[in-house]
Amino acid sequence: MLVIGISGQTGAGKSTLANMLSQRGLGENVEVDAIGHELLNHSAMQHMLLQTFGAEIIVKGAVCRRTLGRLAFADKEKTQALNSIMHPAMVNEVKHKIELARAAGVASIIINAALLFSMGLDKLCSRLVYVRANPELRLNRLVDYRQWTIDSARERLYAQDEMPDNPKIIVVDNDGSEADLAYAANNLAALLLARIGENSQLAGRYPYSEIEISEGEQIIFSSPDPEVPAGFLDFLSSVFSPLDEVAAVYLFDTTRTGNNDATLVIGIEPARALASLEVDRLSFLVLEGVEAHIHDREVLDFMVIDNDELRQIVVSVSPRIVLKR
Repeated sequence: MLVIGISGQTGAGKSTLANMLSQRGLGENVEVDAIGHELLNHSAMQHMLLQTFGAEIIVKGAVCRRTLGRLAFADKEKTQALNSIMHPAMVNEVKHKIELARAAGVASIIINAALLFSMGLDKLCSRLVYVRANPELRLNRLVDYRQWTIDSARERLYAQDEMPDNPKIIVVDNDGSEADLAYAANNLAALLLARIGENSQLAGRYPYSEIEISEGEQIIFSSPDPEVPAGFLDFLSSVFSPLDEVAAVYLFDTTRTGNNDATLVIGIEPARALASLEVDRLSFLVLEGVEAHIHDREVLDFMVIDNDELRQIVVSVSPRIVLKR
């Protein structure tokens, strides 16, 4: 099962992105903050919090979140005390939700948490996404959309996990409109829906290491050897036929001078200029088919055929892949 962890800066739009991905078929958006709010209704939790923060946090038999927050964030020790009470219970609830989803045969689930990394929830995830935006824009969003005061927004602006130094984290910059974020969500959803499992031999190749040809370097383009199965050609056709941004698809071997090892390359000729995230999405669309049909090729790559000279070369060596429009 694909477990997608989403975190990000306060006001960057991580919850909005999580909802968009959920709407695009990536499963339930588990709001970890909402789990914490629900836990405040449990009598055992209320008892522990009362013992730590005093009777004033209880109003009409329930925990007053505003009072608890004022007391808990008054100093670092109180904040650590709150986290030591709440976080283990919240993590257990998240684990329980993941196990229920797995038992039900659910394909994917989203874990949306401001403190995904500091709570250790990232270790439960097979894919990680981090949303960020510039501070001034985030401040305006907190004031305009959440109705926070400017002073309160400034205090909370940096109260989130910093992004760890992890090359596998997919970064989404949300400095534009909600329509821009929706466009990014479309590409990201397509990429994630490839559902490459943790045990996949190709899962670590993100993105495909697109071939770079240095000035003066010689590369030999040739027909695939050994010949690729017809089923894989049919798969490529079925994947790329519905995509308007792809004009043609090619399959060929490349060999660099002085190296006898051939690289099997899937090349696309774009119908328009492609952004890097779109190229990543297209490369991931083929991974399931690669693993289903190609068993005797260890080196695979992805190339954008973006000039006429290169197109003429690959047309001459590639088996015909028919895109049915």
